[in-house]
Amino acid sequence: MTTSTSQGPSASSAIGARAYLVQMARRHYTGLIDAWHYAGDAEKAMACAEAAVRQGVWEHPLQRAREYVPGLTAQPLHDPGQFWFTSYLEEGYPQIRAEIEQVIGAALDPVVPTTDDAGLIRKGDWKQAYLYRDGRFQARNCARFPVTMGILEKIPDVTVLSPGVISVSRISPGTHIMPHCGATNALLRIHLPIKVPAGVGIRVGDRETRWEEGKCLVFDDSFEHEVWHRGSEDRVVLIVDVLHPELKGDHRERLLRHRHNFEEQILSFMRDRGLRQVRVQDGEVQLTPDDSVRQLVETYLSDTGITGVELDGDGVRWERRD
Repeated sequence: MTTSTSQGPSASSAIGARAYLVQMARRHYTGLIDAWHYAGDAEKAMACAEAAVRQGVWEHPLQRAREYVPGLTAQPLHDPGQFWFTSYLEEGYPQIRAEIEQVIGAALDPVVPTTDDAGLIRKGDWKQAYLYRDGRFQARNCARFPVTMGILEKIPDVTVLSPGVISVSRISPGTHIMPHCGATNALLRIHLPIKVPAGVGIRVGDRETRWEEGKCLVFDDSFEHEVWHRGSEDRVVLIVDVLHPELKGDHRERLLRHRHNFEEQILSFMRDRGLRQVRVQDGEVQLTPDDSVRQLVETYLSDTGITGVELDGDGVRWERRD
């Protein structure tokens, strides 16, 4: 008698349904946790994260990737020495720093206020210039950094063999980038610190550290991390991403194949924010929520009897039906 262990359509459907539910739960928990962090209540944010772990949404309250690959070594900080190119980057640091300092603040400076990560800025100013993203060099920005690009192009691990980004990141004094987690644990993030004044620091998971100019810092940004700047001069780092060294086989190939094109970026932007339609009419931005957000809002308004609500600084204005 032969026993089959293959999964039929119903089993596959069940697995797919569970994966979808986990993704939805991660999305909504992430929104709750981010809201508490934005409000400055780390205790309630952690309570949400711990509740999510108890419900099987994540394995660790401080590691909350939306796309999680099981089996990879999970630790906040990694040894830069395990990557051959970190020493190469550090050797090129003097030339990279000289070029970046020449470009920043000059005419047509490509390091501009971030749009992708603007929601993470609790206060202050964060600017970025992408040199590589979505599997493509960003020609206009790359043209401003020919020396830096000459060095980076010799490191395929962070370009053609990475689904991540390369960017120049600049934060001003007084900035606080609130605690948040990267999208996947399949990537590690590397910072080459260009300019590090006193008073700046970074926490990854439960590890608090600071940058050292010209020395690579490697961390797993799927762990909760935050950045603060209590100094008096800008902090500047060069950011590159590399695949987790333990990532093998199908996961690796899928990540390299599935780099987001422009349409997929828009889709991700809309879904992450619960939007169905965005348009500009007569200079005004008009937003239409998706069905889940609409239902949530309608239920809240019905339960509270409120007919309209508007944030007003740290307060709120609202109307209630008679």
